[in-house]
Amino acid sequence: MAACEICGKRPVVGRRVTFSGERNRRIFKPNVHKMRVMLPDGTVKRIYVCTKCLKAGKVIKAPRIPKES
Repeated sequence: MAACEICGKRPVVGRRVTFSGERNRRIFKPNVHKMRVMLPDGTVKRIYVCTKCLKAGKVIKAPRIPKES
């Protein structure tokens, strides 16, 4: 599974507990998106970023360059 390359957030294992108390394993998946990001040296790269890092402003999205027709 994908992990955030900024903060390292990745899927974690937990349990689903029913009303009767039965426990089943489950996976909590982070909200991760593959984005074009501008790195500090000016290069553009596609990396996995969680939405928490996007909202916090830890990532600078790469500008879109329109195609010339």
